[in-house]
Amino acid sequence: MKIYHNRFAIHLHYNTVLRKCFRVLFIFALMVNFSLVLFLANSAEARPEFAAELDKDCNFCHIDPAGGGPRNRIGEIFEENYFEFPEDFDMDAVTEEAKQVVKQLTTSLDLQTAFIKTTHVDEEEGTVAGCNSCHTSVDRFLLMQAEVTFNAQASERVRLTLSNNVGTTLNAFATVDAIPKHLYVKVGQFRLPFGIKQKDHNILVREGYGLGSNKRDVGLELGGSLGKVFYNGAFFNAGNATAKGALGTVGGQLGPIRAGVSCIFEQPGEEWERLIGAFVTASYGGLSLEGEFNFENNGEVASFATDAVDSKGYYFGAKYRVLPQFTVAGRYGLFDPDRTVLGDAGKRLTFIAQYNFMENGAISLFYWANLPNADRQPDEKITSKGTLRQLEGTNQVILMSRFWF
Repeated sequence: MKIYHNRFAIHLHYNTVLRKCFRVLFIFALMVNFSLVLFLANSAEARPEFAAELDKDCNFCHIDPAGGGPRNRIGEIFEENYFEFPEDFDMDAVTEEAKQVVKQLTTSLDLQTAFIKTTHVDEEEGTVAGCNSCHTSVDRFLLMQAEVTFNAQASERVRLTLSNNVGTTLNAFATVDAIPKHLYVKVGQFRLPFGIKQKDHNILVREGYGLGSNKRDVGLELGGSLGKVFYNGAFFNAGNATAKGALGTVGGQLGPIRAGVSCIFEQPGEEWERLIGAFVTASYGGLSLEGEFNFENNGEVASFATDAVDSKGYYFGAKYRVLPQFTVAGRYGLFDPDRTVLGDAGKRLTFIAQYNFMENGAISLFYWANLPNADRQPDEKITSKGTLRQLEGTNQVILMSRFWF
């Protein structure tokens, strides 16, 4: 058996479905034709389908026990071999080697840029592209991410993590493996463990709730797994020093299917706010499916009546690895920010082509198609254009490049 050793002391490390299956297959057919013509590509993100496919917890491949972010040595080997383990892979030897390194500093750099091109350019309107912009009228290059992460293994069970994105601290926390696999404790500033972790800027439902991968707060998180059941809980500031919030997630894995429910309670003002998200992922071979449904309500915590739901949204999508380095995907998303306002719901189809052209480099292409809302008023009759106009959207082509070290 070949034993994989670290090459450097500092490592440079460098994402309702069944009822829509025919629609998803149609999306795939379009994507394959579209992608093969343009020969496009993308990044390798930490995606929950790998946990389902390998029948392992997220911390099997990631430094953070909650998943996402830089990978450990096992995850590095998995990624370097295009999301498969080599035939001569000796997991026991690699695991034992990692245990011998008691004090270790690892670093990673994740650099992403994007070129956003709209289907309609209006220089007079002059709207500048942004990662949350749906109505961009000027083509722009953007720096989406320039994140440096440092991980220090202080002891066998204590790990320190710090990451900066273009000078702004994103994560700064300590993780303690209180009971290996069953209970970890994380304290500091970290990404809230809600639903399916996303690093995709183009998921409408998560974008609307502001709970994508960039949503971070200061607090305490506990989590772990017991058999096929996984769980976590977090207590945090809820955006400011006076408001407090609590979050909990529980789920399980049955064969290739991984599903769960997340719930956030917070009180930023006089009334409680509640956000609930149910999510599911499934993986078989190179095909993976995922979906999430979220809804939010304010006021009485005990009320779950339909008329008490203030906003809701959902998305579902599918991805297929045509080759180990090449993936195509399609996704449909809807977000209704205010159920009392007619016509403010945004709907979007996203087509994605991904290709890893080197061990630590990739490019990706998104075609972002905003669907018309028949209930939406004309632009000249909308008084609050900040949100409603944005949800109408302009179709975009987004070309992203990513390098990780």
